[in-house]
Amino acid sequence: MQETESRLWNLFQKIDRDQSGHLDKNELQSAFTRAGLAVPTDKLDRFFQDVDANQDGVISFDEWR
Repeated sequence: MQETESRLWNLFQKIDRDQSGHLDKNELQSAFTRAGLAVPTDKLDRFFQDVDANQDGVISFDEWR
């Protein structure tokens, strides 16, 4: 469990390019692009709608995990 948590935290930090402590759509889209994945905007919007529990437009680490 601790190893999984650590991996999630490391991935979160890599995606959080501005080190703000949360992920916005641009950061996540950039991460997909760097990984060679093309994710349509509507799918990214749906992901955010599902994961962004408090609907503040960003994903915190607690929401991420």
